[in-house]
Amino acid sequence: MWPNALHLAKIGAMATRSALLLIDAIAGAFRDDSLRNCRDEPVLPNIVRLLAAARAAGALVVHVNEDLDEVKYPPGSPVWNAYQIHPDVAPMPDEPIVRQHRYDAFLESGLSEILERAGVKTVVVAGISSPWCVDNAVRRASGLGYHVVLAEDAHGCADTKALPAATIAQHHNEILAAWFAEVRPVLEIVF
Repeated sequence: MWPNALHLAKIGAMATRSALLLIDAIAGAFRDDSLRNCRDEPVLPNIVRLLAAARAAGALVVHVNEDLDEVKYPPGSPVWNAYQIHPDVAPMPDEPIVRQHRYDAFLESGLSEILERAGVKTVVVAGISSPWCVDNAVRRASGLGYHVVLAEDAHGCADTKALPAATIAQHHNEILAAWFAEVRPVLEIVF
């Protein structure tokens, strides 16, 4: 759902100072436990915990999802179904969904406008995949002047031929903590 005037009006009325950006928490990615975090644990349970904390605190929650070619992958097709937001983290009616282009949550998605309108100064980033969309969202948010908190154990990826997922996620925690984000475990994040 592209952010519309109704979403922007609701967001502006919330006067939120922090936001949770859930990056690509799609159904197809969580079919099994192959996506792991820095502790080699399934990443979805920590995303669910973080989302509950954000909602309980009244923080703005923005769901960032890959822009899918619906001509090539029509609604109801297996690929289209796989790219829908996982039901465990399904958006509430007042939570905007933005479509990212080229693995960039901010590029022509309306995300910057949503955050600006809400008065957001801090963004908490979680989701998949650590080396691509999560990394890029953290770097872009930092470059745009936001205080960025990366949920240390609520982002992840799959094993590669070269490295296990836990090593990849931990590497991104360390790299992003050096310049771009404060890195904290889910249980230490306060909205």
